[in-house]
Amino acid sequence: MHFTYKYIQHEIEQLQKLLDFLFYKVWCKAKGNFDAEKLNGNPRLKEIYVDLAKIDIDQKGRKSAEFFNKHIENIYAEFLKLDKNQINKLKEGYKNNNNIDGLCTDKTIQPLLYKDIEADHEGLAMLLKSFYGNLYGKNSPFNLVIFGNLNKKLIPDHYSKFMTANNRGVCPFCGLLSLKANNHSKREAYDHYLPKAIFPFSSINFENLVPMCNDCNSSYKTTEIPIKKKNPLKNEDARKLAFFPYASESPQIEFVIQINTIDLNNLSPENIQIEITSEGYEEQIESWKRVFGLDERYKASLRCPDDGKVWVNSILEEHKNALAQGEEYTMEQFYDINYRMAKINPQTEKGFIKAPFLSACKKKGIFDVKTL
Repeated sequence: MHFTYKYIQHEIEQLQKLLDFLFYKVWCKAKGNFDAEKLNGNPRLKEIYVDLAKIDIDQKGRKSAEFFNKHIENIYAEFLKLDKNQINKLKEGYKNNNNIDGLCTDKTIQPLLYKDIEADHEGLAMLLKSFYGNLYGKNSPFNLVIFGNLNKKLIPDHYSKFMTANNRGVCPFCGLLSLKANNHSKREAYDHYLPKAIFPFSSINFENLVPMCNDCNSSYKTTEIPIKKKNPLKNEDARKLAFFPYASESPQIEFVIQINTIDLNNLSPENIQIEITSEGYEEQIESWKRVFGLDERYKASLRCPDDGKVWVNSILEEHKNALAQGEEYTMEQFYDINYRMAKINPQTEKGFIKAPFLSACKKKGIFDVKTL
């Protein structure tokens, strides 16, 4: 990715801590029938459970309250059926699935998928998918006031503070589109980097939730898995490295573009070659390109009349106007100014592809005044 985000500490993380307690201290230690006393180790969660049970049948929030409490109880009942080895496998999966950094950077760390649980415990897999799949979104029980009101209070506050700490103004996953920040009344959606429909246990983990532009989120990534790629020959997913969005260091990305035509009016994807490199991040680059459709999107941008052609024509026109006014500026000087500005500001006006595209056009002779 073009740059990584700075992770921020926020009260929203308390929701994940409630779930950690529920998993490790209640479900994994299931013994005997469930009752509120099983939650004694976490007074806040016990209070929430008891208060949710008191909501009247016609009271607002009853459906969400029942959903939360019933799933706690029903999942507990399924854990009673498991032996020690099965519980240890789930513990390892829970730990790994919430180690987003590790999953992205270390292929020896294996995630646990719903399909893995389903193979041995279909009932448990269904309950876990229903529970964790609904903890984030408009139907989440965390939207209740007793949890802090996730959608109306916690997320807007987190987003505001997040954008204060991460004010680059452009989507780091594509570099093409701007992100709505604190000067907007709306916000971008948080994407589950490891899709919540496939990976259990991390749907409310904010190391797995990252703001990204709508094109990246809804049009390209959708349920693509950064750390896995389908191997059609083996009919299985091959484990892959991927960029961790909250890594402490941002990768140094280099773009090299080649074109095999001077006819920019009829520039086709076949006329463009884009090489993206970063030393030591070769596999991460491939995962990034695959998940976000970068080759297609960057070529489309270069072929767009408002991008590639405009960048070139502005240089040609500037030089033409200078000559008409008797100014002694060369085409090379106009090219150098535009190229250097794009190179210095890679995240401004798509400089990361503008600079190598201008370089490719220069090598092809498009800025050679003799060919005008």
